[in-house]
Amino acid sequence: MRCGCPNCGTYMIQSESLNLGCVCPECLYRCKACMGTNTVVSRENLHSLTFTDHTAEAEADQEGDAAPNNEPLRPEDFVD
Repeated sequence: MRCGCPNCGTYMIQSESLNLGCVCPECLYRCKACMGTNTVVSRENLHSLTFTDHTAEAEADQEGDAAPNNEPLRPEDFVD
């Protein structure tokens, strides 16, 4: 993962020392936000995240919001 330094915006690099984290080569700011340190996921929570069909949940939410459009897409649909 590549993170930008919150102080100066420079891309940070991962530090391979005893202190895990990222360090900014420009201003030497240290950060552990993307490393996931001190976070523990229980076995049950991990299992529920792994075997949840997130696609089905998202489709069910979309179906409840609006009527589906069954017309074929036109080239104009892809233009911003």
